Amino acid sequence: MDAKKLIKTAIKVAPFVTATVGIFSLALSKYEEKQENFSREFPEIENELKQKINEVRNNGN
Repeated sequence: MDAKKLIKTAIKVAPFVTATVGIFSLALSKYEEKQENFSREFPEIENELKQKINEVRNNGN
């Protein structure tokens, strides 16, 4: 009987855990973006992306 209760509780809690992990992942992604670390979102073009951002910033001054 205890195993059934544990499984039912896990099924009820799983969506909340998944949502919490998703929120933390999004927050971490936004933090890294502010730090100009694009390796998480765009690992294959990180260097090119940083170079273009610097070009735009330098042209604006």
